[in-house]
Amino acid sequence: MPFTLRSGLIAIALTVSSGVTQSGVADERSDKVDTIFSEFATDKGPGCSVGVIQDGQYALRRSYGMANLQHGVPLDSSSVFRIASVSKQFTAMSILLLAEQGKLSLDDDVHKYLPDLMDYGHTVTIRQMLHHIAGMADYGDSPELFPNANGEEFRWGNEDYLSIPEFYNKVKKVPLKHEPGTKFLYSNFAYFLLGQVVEAASGKSLRDYAGENIFAPLGMAHTQFNDDVNRVIEKEAYGYRKKEDGEFELYMTNLSYVGDGGIYTSIDDFLAWDQNYYANRLGKADPQLISTMQTPGPLTRVKEEGKETQYAMALELSDFEGHQRISHSGSWVAFSTYYARIPDLKFSVVTFCNSSEASAPGLAEKVIHAYLD
Repeated sequence: MPFTLRSGLIAIALTVSSGVTQSGVADERSDKVDTIFSEFATDKGPGCSVGVIQDGQYALRRSYGMANLQHGVPLDSSSVFRIASVSKQFTAMSILLLAEQGKLSLDDDVHKYLPDLMDYGHTVTIRQMLHHIAGMADYGDSPELFPNANGEEFRWGNEDYLSIPEFYNKVKKVPLKHEPGTKFLYSNFAYFLLGQVVEAASGKSLRDYAGENIFAPLGMAHTQFNDDVNRVIEKEAYGYRKKEDGEFELYMTNLSYVGDGGIYTSIDDFLAWDQNYYANRLGKADPQLISTMQTPGPLTRVKEEGKETQYAMALELSDFEGHQRISHSGSWVAFSTYYARIPDLKFSVVTFCNSSEASAPGLAEKVIHAYLD
């Protein structure tokens, strides 16, 4: 059955764009996607945008729900989302471009660029930080260093606030969790500090460096590291969470830190990033740049719930029915995001959600099966 908007829903809550000629198979798959996201196809709440990429173009772009409830603005493929930890791959690419430019070495000690970091008692390299094997801590560790204005534990949502310099002055005092180079431990602090390394090595903010060296060359005009959350973002999707009474409230962030997150982008823009993995256009256009980024680090093999993964540089490698899947998820305040690519099938799914009720990885997994089963 073709998807129809039932009573109580309006057409504005579902926006559709397709990059393929309509056929019975395409209709069947898009109907399945509509069913997967049906709970978000309403003008009464936030939702998700999803893109399916096949052979270098969007086979499907659909959006469900609202970008802005205050003004009745629906989501569409040009809506700009904060994509949380999916941002890390842009930080990693910035580091690799600086290495290509001869402005740093991946095996340098991070103290070479950030000399005011505490003495860890060990050499901590940039490469270890990229692979999450540097032994660095994460949000929630060393809470005594992050009191809020009332001296209570810092809240990482939209309640408390630290500027980037204030946050750096806290993070630089956080000790290692374990000796570097001994095991895998995911660390947002490591990627935040990598953003600071970009600034130190390039003389530019991460926002400006990535803008000039990644987003401009790829034509990603509506993508940026947003290091000022008070900046006006064209077509921004606001984040929302549901209250106990069933109504939605804003759930954004007061925090402007970038590196571990902070990318704002759209489904439309993301196609250029996806395609750059197949034919690199950045820096010297050397395919080795992509190969390096996708090579898993030592000690990064993890097995959980029967699923084995390895971590490259801001990319997680796993198996999908005999095919390599390269992916990363993100979650911050109301936003849930996921990007997965299956290179040998030239197939990708991108899912961005602005609702705390949504799990982008779970939804994307269903979309992948809808297309590839």
